[in-house]
Amino acid sequence: MTENMSRLVLVALSAVVVAQPGAQNARVVIDMVQNNPGDPVAWQQTKYFDPRVLASNGYDAQTTTGEMSGTQAVDFHTLGKGNYFPAGSASRRWLDAYGHGVARFVNRTKAAGLKSYFFVDLLVFPLPVIAAYADQIVDPKTGDLLWNNVTATLLSVMVDETFAAYPGCDGWIVRTGETYTYDTPYHKGNTPNPSKDSAVWSAFITELSALVNVRHKKDLFFRGWDNWPSSAEYYTEMTDKIPTHPQLYFSIKHSASDFVRPAAWNPQLGVGKHAQIIEVELQREYEGKAAYPNYAMSGVINGFPEMTPPIGLRDVINSSQVRGLWTWSRGGGWWGPYIHGQELWIDLHVRTLLKWWNSLGAITEPDSFAAAVPELLAGCSAEECLAAVRSLALTSADIILHGQWGTIHSPGDWMRDDRIGGLGKTSGHFNALGHDESAWAASLAEKTRAKNESIANLALFQYSIAPHLTDPSVADATETSIRYGVHLYTIVEAGWIVMQQGYRKLHSMPWDATALAAAISDYDAAYAEYRAFGLAEIYAASLYHPYYLCLGTSCNCAFDPAPGTVPDGIGATVDQFRNTSV
Repeated sequence: MTENMSRLVLVALSAVVVAQPGAQNARVVIDMVQNNPGDPVAWQQTKYFDPRVLASNGYDAQTTTGEMSGTQAVDFHTLGKGNYFPAGSASRRWLDAYGHGVARFVNRTKAAGLKSYFFVDLLVFPLPVIAAYADQIVDPKTGDLLWNNVTATLLSVMVDETFAAYPGCDGWIVRTGETYTYDTPYHKGNTPNPSKDSAVWSAFITELSALVNVRHKKDLFFRGWDNWPSSAEYYTEMTDKIPTHPQLYFSIKHSASDFVRPAAWNPQLGVGKHAQIIEVELQREYEGKAAYPNYAMSGVINGFPEMTPPIGLRDVINSSQVRGLWTWSRGGGWWGPYIHGQELWIDLHVRTLLKWWNSLGAITEPDSFAAAVPELLAGCSAEECLAAVRSLALTSADIILHGQWGTIHSPGDWMRDDRIGGLGKTSGHFNALGHDESAWAASLAEKTRAKNESIANLALFQYSIAPHLTDPSVADATETSIRYGVHLYTIVEAGWIVMQQGYRKLHSMPWDATALAAAISDYDAAYAEYRAFGLAEIYAASLYHPYYLCLGTSCNCAFDPAPGTVPDGIGATVDQFRNTSV
């Protein structure tokens, strides 16, 4: 190790965070538009990139997406061990162009009066830096970066150079559980703690706080997602070893796992000695991404109905630990549906949640909702219209619970993003039903319920909401999104029957050949109608694909991909039984 590196390690390790019991962290409300990694189409079309829009909605901070961070725009020149991005090289030109865009982000955010944060993946370093220290920092078996004194030095250098290059940056939101470099060809990395050892986290976060909070007097938000279990005991045991600091926060999702249903509350919230911010996803990535109605804020704030008892943000907003909110107004997950700037259901989430949050819960969620509706649906101020919109919104959440997820041995994420899985994703659910015919009937009844509720929501809109609306384009776009849900859950019901009957046939259980044949016919007709709808309706979001999720820049996202180029899904399951239905 060079003398310069040794000095940097000593400086980093000697910057001990001084505990400040009872220090009051500032309250903060942050938004992020997440550009889905590896997907150029998902560079969002959204007003929420504009920090002035955020300020007008009650936010006071904005963060970049994980694939656009100032930490990936520094060249490590202060290491003094070579020129890692030579002048005129492709890598230098990439770095300079990238850095220019990052600087413009900081300048826009600060000009709007907001705090400017970088969303930082750790550990991620430039490829030539990794190559220069490979024998000290790369695991020869896995090729992964190791967390040790040398990578601690590199992290220290990256912190210093980032804040020197972007002095307007107010701090970092750190992600380590997921690390994506699909879009950054000159960087790579991984978590510093793949074993999720609590002692390693305690030491790592303490050192990172020393660098960011103490040395640079910047804010640091450390995410819990995918780093450790959603356990209050694990969290407190790990974080109790980390000194508090008025600029150190832990970022915790409101849900115990991901943003899914049936929902479970995250028990890490409102415990421990550290300040926390709560993560809330507004474009629910597993649930259509606002291609069709899905109002989740009643559940997020008040607790979802499937919880026993219901627990929501209202139960912790005024706890001593909770000092902020971080919303993902757009993005999350992978691929589509792409909503092409039609953000009504996102806007309803933003307006309702922010008005409620910034009142510290003094305004109820229903009252905040009622205040938002006339702002978004001009003309809908009469009691009849407001009540109808409220009913439609709450019903939309019920459709999601029963149509996509299910409460009878939930099938999990067989649908997500813009993909619909087949028996490969649902066999475990059907296996759990066993030979309980009432459970089989109840499982199908949930899908039928979702379809019928979608149809009822469309009628409710047409007869009790649309006549009040004064902007024809808003009325058309809203009705189109509701029709989208009708088409989708008609497909879901037919596909569910195919999977049920197909599974029973494959497992020598009683099955109905007539029902299987009819379901295949219904599925084909429903999917044809859905494709035509997406083609002809200018306000329609992009459509779901009848195959499952794949990741990476080589994934095929075509309507009719060549066999073997995508994971199997509902389409492959339907095809499997076409010739065996009689």
